[in-house]
Amino acid sequence: MTIAQRCEQCATKGFECTSNYIEQLQSKPRRPRRFRSADDKEKQWSGDEATRVSPTAPRRHSNRSAPGGTTTSVSSDSTGTGPGRGPQMDDGSAMAMMGWITPPSAHPLIYPRNSQRDKVNQQADLLRYLFSPTAVLHNDWRYSDVAALEQARAKTCDLWEERNGAVWDETPSAAHLSLWAAGEVELERVGSDLVETFFQVVHSRFPILEEAKFKARYSDSDSVMRSPLPHALLAVVIAFGARFTEHATFQADREEVSGREAEPGRSRISQLLVIRAREVVEATKAFRVATLANAQTLMILEGLVGQSVMLKKQYRASYLVLAARHLESIREPILYTAPARDANLRTQMAIRMMMSFEGAFFRLPDAAVVDMVPIITGALVSANGDDELWLTAARAGADVCTKLCAELWSPRTAASGIPLNTLRDFVHDHSKWRDLYSSKLRLPVPWPEHWSALTAVKIMSTDILYHALWLVAERAMADFGIQESGGDTMGGMFAFEMQQVRERVKHEAMHSAMRIAMLSALATEQGYLRVDPLVLYRPIYDAGMFLAGQGLEDCLGCSATLISVEQHPSQRACLGSVRVDEDGRWNVFLVFV
Repeated sequence: MTIAQRCEQCATKGFECTSNYIEQLQSKPRRPRRFRSADDKEKQWSGDEATRVSPTAPRRHSNRSAPGGTTTSVSSDSTGTGPGRGPQMDDGSAMAMMGWITPPSAHPLIYPRNSQRDKVNQQADLLRYLFSPTAVLHNDWRYSDVAALEQARAKTCDLWEERNGAVWDETPSAAHLSLWAAGEVELERVGSDLVETFFQVVHSRFPILEEAKFKARYSDSDSVMRSPLPHALLAVVIAFGARFTEHATFQADREEVSGREAEPGRSRISQLLVIRAREVVEATKAFRVATLANAQTLMILEGLVGQSVMLKKQYRASYLVLAARHLESIREPILYTAPARDANLRTQMAIRMMMSFEGAFFRLPDAAVVDMVPIITGALVSANGDDELWLTAARAGADVCTKLCAELWSPRTAASGIPLNTLRDFVHDHSKWRDLYSSKLRLPVPWPEHWSALTAVKIMSTDILYHALWLVAERAMADFGIQESGGDTMGGMFAFEMQQVRERVKHEAMHSAMRIAMLSALATEQGYLRVDPLVLYRPIYDAGMFLAGQGLEDCLGCSATLISVEQHPSQRACLGSVRVDEDGRWNVFLVFV
């Protein structure tokens, strides 16, 4: 290329110019495409494969056979440009190449996600896992006990049902083995019985699910028109129902297991159901995915495995906090046409009520509370009757409790005392709640003969929880005192009002403790605490401690109530003992297990 043929820029810098060469390549006519026969195309494809897959490249070995059991060989020239045949690949190399091109459709540790199998057999596999008499070490049913066994081996079990890992070493009872040998139909029937027990006993306290729809989805899990139940929700419902069921299999299991170590009231089937229910919740990522079903699952799980503050680790209501955060995240619209039947509204109100009362009883200042949508009280009470009355009363009681906890359990209150305005507002708001709802929801005298046990426990729970808040306020006032006001007001109206509020709270606390002791004795006599999902035990404990501190023998009724739970076959909640100090004062020592 001469200097004259170079461009001006390259000639100035003295470089060789390639502009003309590039233009020549672009203007060069392309070679016409030659159509090949089928044999030529197959040879060309083989050559291309040999170019893409080098014989020395690392291969992924597959243990699966090729579909149809056929053997595939690929051969070509080493360069892929000539028609000659290069080194032929053996069967293993061919299968390895196919493994790279087509990923495996199944893995021995992953449940095959076939849509038809998911629809028909997924719920059956869940029941197999929940009711298995021995530890499940495989993932054929999507869930296993490997994580629980590792915790047991490391001695880090955190559930009472695990008994520090000893539950896995126990021999299954004859009733459990008989249930397992009966097959899938019997497992489904027993699961249906536990679901029915849950809705009769537990759900009446926290009506967050649609009973008819839930049962229909359980019984028709393979229906095209209905979606299957979430596994986590179904697992916690079955496990909670197992604590109160009177099914013959569970009764026989309790008798055999309790007779081994003279430990009454323990069912190994119920223990395994609780352990595996939490495993299903963790495996389905219900803690992370914000859905209404997961919020309901975590709320039920809180009552199923929640631990008491009297244990070594302080109770924090972690599952309930996560449920509240889920509801904050989804922000689903609430239907005002039928509030008592709206699942979102019921779940919000139930979580609000649970978190507020547990925050009061266990002094949880950091318990998150979901923002509730304003509700027209008059419309709810008059529209659909008792359901709306209960919802409105629960909402009002939760508001009183939340407002009180926001002030009582703050570091400022612990340092300088409770502001007088906080106690004054609590006395006013709690008295107002009593005037509006107590006459309609409290336990009447004489006892109505037409009441069922569940209705009686529901009314009794409302009565006890109302009076328990007076004990919470009195205990906080005794621990922190009342914040003093600066200036000269201490000698005037402020001191007088402070004394009046203090006397009012103490008087109401004494009356409340006596009322709770009377109701707990009545509940023990009638056997109503057998169908209480550990809702009333903390208020009864607080009442017993208050009466013991006052030196009153009425604390014995509270202690006897808590001790009697040990003798009940469906749940082991607490043990207790009472003694008299040198000064003649009663002390109650209650240990929740």
